[in-house]
Amino acid sequence: MILSPPSPSRRMLLVVLAATCAAQPAAAADAITVVAPDFWCPFSCKAGAAQEGFTIDILRAIFNPLGRPVRYENLNYARALVAVRAGRYTATSPTYKDEAPDFIFPSTPISRNRYCFYTAPDSRWQYKHAASLAGQRVGIVQGYTYGKEIDQAVAQGLAAFEINYGEDLSYRLARKLMLGRLDSFIEDENLISYTMARHADVRLRQAGCAPVSYSYFALSPALAESKALAKEFDEGIARLHESGQLERILKPYGLRDWMGQYHKGQ
Repeated sequence: MILSPPSPSRRMLLVVLAATCAAQPAAAADAITVVAPDFWCPFSCKAGAAQEGFTIDILRAIFNPLGRPVRYENLNYARALVAVRAGRYTATSPTYKDEAPDFIFPSTPISRNRYCFYTAPDSRWQYKHAASLAGQRVGIVQGYTYGKEIDQAVAQGLAAFEINYGEDLSYRLARKLMLGRLDSFIEDENLISYTMARHADVRLRQAGCAPVSYSYFALSPALAESKALAKEFDEGIARLHESGQLERILKPYGLRDWMGQYHKGQ
């Protein structure tokens, strides 16, 4: 049987169908897949929970309006870094630059971080330097690093450091403190603000802090789109800050917009 050539209208239909089919993989490729542990609340929490973490909320507020849906999965942090480095996922969040120096980072961080000492409200003790830890019973978390000075104090045993591990550590450390089993503990101030927002029975006094640090949306070095995504992130978080949306994202986690402090170098 001899087939006649397709009519102009049929040729146009075939072109449209071909373009539609070709667009399907591209649309799927536009999705951003982020992996992080589920115990980093309020930074990253359990995937699918009512609150998945403020860094995930920030990413969705930036990229969803650009037609790039953000898919979030939980993965052990060490495995997450390996998988993102290989390009199996787009990014992890939040990450310190020295944890993955080969990754692609935006210019603007996604989180302001600071480790602080916490005591009972009626305590007068204040952390000023390593020597001020003498005589303290201090709660710390297994595997954490707190900065050079505090890490050296732990290594040298300048206080009675109690190592803690497991889940819901911020709340457990706060309970130990309130029960008189610790004099102080050290934890990220974002975690403590989040813990106090969730637990009315937790009231703590901040008693000195390590220097401020910043963590980032860390993109795969194996993906060609990472540099473009980093640029879109920088532009997007600036918009969130200027519009007040960043403050609204952070508020349910007991946090405040820190971008003004970042630009002032604080």
